[in-house]
Amino acid sequence: MLKSSVSNPVKSQAIIRLICWITIIAGILVISCEDIMDVSFANDSGRDLVVEGSITTDVQAHRVTLSFTGDYFQKSVREMATGAEVSISDGDSTFLLHELSDGDYFTEANVQGETGKTYTLNVKLADGRMFAASEKMLPCTDFDSISQSLNHQFFDGDYGYDVLFYGKEPEPLGHSDMYLLYINNVLYTDSLSELSFANDDFVNGKYVRDYIVYRILEGDIHPGYDWVTLEMHSISPAYYDYLSAMLLETVWKGSPWDGPPANVAGNINNGAKGYFRASDVKRKSRRFTVLPRAN
Repeated sequence: MLKSSVSNPVKSQAIIRLICWITIIAGILVISCEDIMDVSFANDSGRDLVVEGSITTDVQAHRVTLSFTGDYFQKSVREMATGAEVSISDGDSTFLLHELSDGDYFTEANVQGETGKTYTLNVKLADGRMFAASEKMLPCTDFDSISQSLNHQFFDGDYGYDVLFYGKEPEPLGHSDMYLLYINNVLYTDSLSELSFANDDFVNGKYVRDYIVYRILEGDIHPGYDWVTLEMHSISPAYYDYLSAMLLETVWKGSPWDGPPANVAGNINNGAKGYFRASDVKRKSRRFTVLPRAN
């Protein structure tokens, strides 16, 4: 006898009811296993010291800023470390820093660093905790000049000009430099995301020309002219790595595959964050003006 290909309607309805009951029971079991947790991340910070400071070959009052870390999930006003004892020593002389505003400590205005010397920052907080960091001041090779690109470049939604660098990269291999840009003596590159720095891995011993260090929006140049200054700081390989790590944790991060953010290790001991650097400084200036756009 041939079997019919038509299903039994009574049997099909029973199967459907069974599936529905299994789904309901499974849902009840899942809900009953759910444990609602009230997790608070407030006050989870270890309140670590954060140091931002430097000494350079410029004759000036050198600044060291001290603050504390805060809660990651609770953004608040940065807590400054006040009442600390701060000094910088080169092995022969010790420069005492004075707190002129909350957390901002300055040397006297006549202090000048020297290349080849190792500078040590010492900090004693008001609660008695002590921290230190040392770095050798490496020489910065003078460069020849900067120039303004003749053609308008389109970037950041507007037109502007490239700041071009010219100079010889000396041997041996191992130099690293950081660049700051000023317009009429006002810092133009005032954030980490805008900072330019480089090493000599691919240009050691060569003459570097037309190297784009920065870009200036056309609207940021006065209709007459502005004085643009490129400031070049020698930095240690350790500080180069520190800047790279900072960018990796901030500006260069944000994809769905990135890991959780983490504090970047600096050169301050006893668990403090931040960096104290020593830099030789060279600078060149040039008049930049608004140029007619090519048709």
